[in-house]
Amino acid sequence: MDIRRQACQNCASRKLRNLLIREDGSPDKIYVQCLECSGLVARYIVAQQGYYHHGKDFESYLRGLNRGENFDSGKNVQAHFEEVKEGVLAEFEAVLKKLEEKGKE
Repeated sequence: MDIRRQACQNCASRKLRNLLIREDGSPDKIYVQCLECSGLVARYIVAQQGYYHHGKDFESYLRGLNRGENFDSGKNVQAHFEEVKEGVLAEFEAVLKKLEEKGKE
């Protein structure tokens, strides 16, 4: 696993913010903006079933799926949500551990 903290390519700042764009019929997009120079750092397109917001409920997860082209049965969606919820927390803990091992940047 390779972990990197994103930085602005213009001013090297790590003070960034994510701007989440949602449009019906389109995948979610995230624009990363530098808070120091206001420049665009990156844009990400979130894959279907790829957006998970920790602390939000199942209905929030369903709204994200509903914007995608394919919609699965409720039973399958709920099972997938539980898998994502558990997996994201485990991955996040692994990222934090890796960063700790790597030392503060």
